[in-house]
Amino acid sequence: MSLLFLLFAGCAGGQTPREAFQQQTQDLVMTEYFLDKAGFQHWPVDDTTPKRQALLNAIPRGKITTYQRNGQTYHAYTDEAAQRLYVGDEAAYQKYLALTQGRKLCERVVAPDSTSFWSCYDEYQALTGGKQRGQ
Repeated sequence: MSLLFLLFAGCAGGQTPREAFQQQTQDLVMTEYFLDKAGFQHWPVDDTTPKRQALLNAIPRGKITTYQRNGQTYHAYTDEAAQRLYVGDEAAYQKYLALTQGRKLCERVVAPDSTSFWSCYDEYQALTGGKQRGQ
């Protein structure tokens, strides 16, 4: 039992499991708040959006994943609990970085395969007529 506690404490930088959970929850809420304020679009995910569901399942949890194609760069983040994707262009990502003022709330990774993202992106643009949130 004490070995298990030491493992959790070591992984959480000396925090108790409860403190580590609270910190992760706070980071999650702050990340989503800043993504929203930076202009990331909210893409709802449900049974009628299988491409988005596949993308939601493919993106690493707690990480902003970068996708590139033909000079375009987009960033995506998942909110599994709310069944939503946050998707933003490079300008939105730079605004997110400015808003977080260097706080490392979540890691950014480059997607090894962007095919599913761009398929989902193209479908979303066709459904919305290319309109960004707030237009």
